[in-house]
Amino acid sequence: MVHFADTENDDELIILEKKATEIRKILLGALLLAKDIWKDELEQEQEGIEIIETIEEAEEAFVNTSLIDELAKLENILSVIHKRANVIFTVLEYISKDRKK
Repeated sequence: MVHFADTENDDELIILEKKATEIRKILLGALLLAKDIWKDELEQEQEGIEIIETIEEAEEAFVNTSLIDELAKLENILSVIHKRANVIFTVLEYISKDRKK
């Protein structure tokens, strides 16, 4: 029975990993769009240039495909998601402040 419970947990982790992977890919697309849409505005000030560099770092964030443990894979994917989501928030915050000037 314990083996069966472990299998169920592994299946649940695999499902969560797939959802997290989809979110990670969507966030990459959002980063690429943000950089494309606001690149001219971001390049106007040093802070904006630094944000572009941060966007590019988040674009290059990768998932360690050598991980075998499902929980470790999920944690790694969530780390990339966290980084990309923070950068998207930073871009939107910068653009919002810039437009209020």
